[in-house]
Amino acid sequence: MRTMVCHGDSLTEGADLEKNYTWPHLVENNIKVTVINSGIGGDTSGGLLSRFYQDVVQHQPELVLILGGTNDLWWDLDINLILANVFAMACQAQYRNIVPIVGLPLPLYMDNIRQQTMMAPIAGWDKCLNKLSELVNALSVAAEESDIACLDFYHPFIGTNGNVQGKYFLEDGLHPNKRGHLLMAEKMVELLRNLFYFS
Repeated sequence: MRTMVCHGDSLTEGADLEKNYTWPHLVENNIKVTVINSGIGGDTSGGLLSRFYQDVVQHQPELVLILGGTNDLWWDLDINLILANVFAMACQAQYRNIVPIVGLPLPLYMDNIRQQTMMAPIAGWDKCLNKLSELVNALSVAAEESDIACLDFYHPFIGTNGNVQGKYFLEDGLHPNKRGHLLMAEKMVELLRNLFYFS
């Protein structure tokens, strides 16, 4: 059985959902692959990098999906730092004969977020939203220039009117609900079948 590690933060771990409803688990149920979920809620790209050997390399997977950066933006960290961390992991993966896939993080559903009492990003919501859009573009461009597969989780959550689709989010506006995880799983399965010939 082919093996893949999903390496990330709460978007991968599956915040507030039972394991059976998380997108890595749904992928494993819909395609012939063993999926290891190494998502940790609240982790930054630096945290992902620091535990990359332990949580990814030691499993000797065929592929790794790297999905991070949203929490970095919470602390107003520089986009170039996030890129450096993500592509350091991609380079380590390639060195270990593991195929890297760079994931583009989800948008934020502000209609719900504004109703919460959570701590706001230290530079404010507007800057965080702008930097998230910039990060998505930067990751996409860098992946293409590095000839690394890229999985877009950002744009499928945006409707034809250009607005974020709230039906895919939990009440916190940050994390996908069951429908959102199903959508992410569909995009992952589609990529694995088209690019890597999974059955």
